[in-house]
Amino acid sequence: MPKIVNRNQQIKGFVWLAFSFMLIFLTLAGVITWNYSHSIYLNSDRVLNDSVAYYDRNGLLAGNTAKPKRPMNSDRLPVPDDFRGNYLYYDSNQKQIVNETVGTDSRARNVVVKRLTMKFDPDLLGKSPKTIKVGNNYLRVQAITFKNQAVLVSNGNEMVYAKYAYVFVDATDTVLNLKHFQELISWSFALAGVVALLLAYLMSRQNMKPILKAWDQQQDFVNNAAHELRTPMSVIQGKLETMLTKPSSTVRDQSENIILSLSEVRRLNSLTDNMLTLAKTGSNMTKIEKEPTDITAFLKKIISPYVEMAAFDDKKVLLDVDVDQPVDVDRRRIHQLMVLLLDNALKYSDAESTVKVSATTERRRLILEVADTGRGISNEAKKHIFDRFYREDKSGNRETGGTGLGLSIAEWIVQAHGGRITVSDNHPRGTIFRVVLPL
Repeated sequence: MPKIVNRNQQIKGFVWLAFSFMLIFLTLAGVITWNYSHSIYLNSDRVLNDSVAYYDRNGLLAGNTAKPKRPMNSDRLPVPDDFRGNYLYYDSNQKQIVNETVGTDSRARNVVVKRLTMKFDPDLLGKSPKTIKVGNNYLRVQAITFKNQAVLVSNGNEMVYAKYAYVFVDATDTVLNLKHFQELISWSFALAGVVALLLAYLMSRQNMKPILKAWDQQQDFVNNAAHELRTPMSVIQGKLETMLTKPSSTVRDQSENIILSLSEVRRLNSLTDNMLTLAKTGSNMTKIEKEPTDITAFLKKIISPYVEMAAFDDKKVLLDVDVDQPVDVDRRRIHQLMVLLLDNALKYSDAESTVKVSATTERRRLILEVADTGRGISNEAKKHIFDRFYREDKSGNRETGGTGLGLSIAEWIVQAHGGRITVSDNHPRGTIFRVVLPL
């Protein structure tokens, strides 16, 4: 893949990952902050609600149609023991009533006072509790309106009726805790952002590795496939042109050219079949259709032609089956698997080599092995032997080169059955392909 394309893809991946991480962290931080900010005031608002309810129960708030209660034996209504609300009272002109004698003046009626100076804001009437700053303190306040001549408050040496009031609680500690929490969230988000950028960078690089690997494999495949296609096509073309130069020749005279051309056509068909099979493995086009199978008879039928072919090259193909029960497999695909493994074993075996096919059951698993005494596979090649388009022999030798598709197909067949395939050395010489399928 060109470096500029690779770099652009990494940049795009980095941007999208970084944006996604940031969005997740920002959403999480926002939800936590919003939830904490609202829950932290629950206790304060409960106190405010109880304090407002004190006057409402006694029919003193504007809008309450009940008749205001009056004390029977004193000038004050009884105050609950858990009463924690504080009040600032204002007259009808929204001027604060400065009460400095409430503790001794028995004329004040229906009041609870805490000395504090604050301007009244009519915009807070009818609103939910708000947090406002007064000097260095923070108050959680709610504005209320009294009925006319219902609440009597002492203002210095005289008594006046209150029209408005602030119900408030000191929320300084609460606000400071909230600010500290918000700072903590901000720093945490900043740290998470740095971590997100680092993760996005690493993941964008990591995500490109399989793409680059697939690109390299594709390039190798295109080169190998082009060679594999060009060679038989050139042979066929050459033989046909040769036959055209001898129009009077009989089929018998040209039989050698015809046989060779047909051989190359079969080679082309095999290549295209493998390519189509691999194309289907990445989709749902191919399904595994299992059916009960007599493994002994099944394997005998598969290796029968290979026994004869091996004999022509002074090789041996042996069969050892120890399976006494029918096994559910996709016969067509397992047949294809065994052909691929047998072809591979014979291709890389020299004269007087032996290829042994064995089958056995072990702990509800069917184990198939194809072991040869051939040339073996290097340790480096074992790591990539099942990779699509991989070829250990890069020379393109027509006898052993291939296109690196067979073992990829074999691995897909095994995985489609829910099994696994491994490769190991056959001591003292050769290779063992081991297939384990669940029963």
